[in-house]
Amino acid sequence: MEHEEHIFAAPAAEACCMKAEQKRNLWLLRAACFFQVFSFGILWSFSSVWMKEQGVGETLIGLISSTSIALWFFFGLLWGRLSDQSGRPDRIVLLGGISLGMVIIYLGHCRTVEEFFVYAVWIGICLPMVSTQMPLLAVSALGDADRGRGYASYRIFGSFGYVIGNLLVPRLLDDIYALFLVAGIAFFMSVIPIGWLRVQLPERRSSGSLRSALNNRELLGFLSAVFFFALASPAVFTFTWVYARELGGDNAFIGLLAAVQGGVAIFALPLTGRWTDRFGVRLPLLLAFIAMPLRALSLTLISSYEWLLLPQVFHFFTWAGFEVAGVLFVARLASEGNRGMAQAMFMSAQVLGSLLGSALSGYVAEHHGYDPMYYMSGALAAVGLVLFLWQQRGRREVTDEPV
Repeated sequence: MEHEEHIFAAPAAEACCMKAEQKRNLWLLRAACFFQVFSFGILWSFSSVWMKEQGVGETLIGLISSTSIALWFFFGLLWGRLSDQSGRPDRIVLLGGISLGMVIIYLGHCRTVEEFFVYAVWIGICLPMVSTQMPLLAVSALGDADRGRGYASYRIFGSFGYVIGNLLVPRLLDDIYALFLVAGIAFFMSVIPIGWLRVQLPERRSSGSLRSALNNRELLGFLSAVFFFALASPAVFTFTWVYARELGGDNAFIGLLAAVQGGVAIFALPLTGRWTDRFGVRLPLLLAFIAMPLRALSLTLISSYEWLLLPQVFHFFTWAGFEVAGVLFVARLASEGNRGMAQAMFMSAQVLGSLLGSALSGYVAEHHGYDPMYYMSGALAAVGLVLFLWQQRGRREVTDEPV
């Protein structure tokens, strides 16, 4: 009898230990995400504004952004493959975090177009080390149950960092150089919890293959819709900060604009996580694809910079819903040995869309104005909606399928 108790007690103790390890890793990832998105929030809100203040026009801003995005596309696939082959995405994130801290501080020293292109090359190489592998680490740290809620609970810490970075810091520091210095230091701090992660290597190291991922027709169909969705993102995000400055907004208002966006994400993430667990991933994704063209078109109705706050409510769907449901949907579509590559492809589809969208949006904004830019972006996002609906026709949602 005692022997039987020992037989059952050992697996129970091992399961309890694994659960404690998962919980510990999840909290470390939450801490890292907080500092990463704190830093990203400042970078995304003020990098294009900084270039504009140095005399760089919208077309060149779009080309500089396209340069970083093009490198992001190719290196994202490289880091995804290395992650699958090594089984250590945490090490890739660690090195990427150190590099990003350095390049963000360097951005504050940039004054010429050539220096901004050096920044674009540097960040294009190291940014996907974090952006493609952090979702993979988060998904691996979650249990099989309530994955949507669990991923949202991780990602919401990034939104807290985003709000604090954009709402408080620009009010304390009016100098954009100082903002980039704080953002760089924050990224160095994000490396600390990553260094404490305990990632167990798989018994057989999986060889993530681009070829096998490309044979996944359902994944490719989804990524084609994501590409058109992403074509609208530079207009909605990058150039909206520049538009706010054009309309008369100061650094404090641009920070407020970004903080409101982050506040919407904080409210949306827990709800999106619950909806994903209850109804599946397709409903939040459908709402995201509907909301993106509406968000772009709503910006054509703006007459003064204060009204730019109103379209931020669409962030509920165009980011929070897309972020949670998209990552989980891709993890579900990919085989276990190809998830690092699949997440890299998911990010690369967004990056490729942003690459072309940045150049198009910058050219249209500079030569034709901001309203035509938003009309164009809304139309491109609508193509993404049609493709998503076409791909999902006749498919049933499976809410209890393990990720």
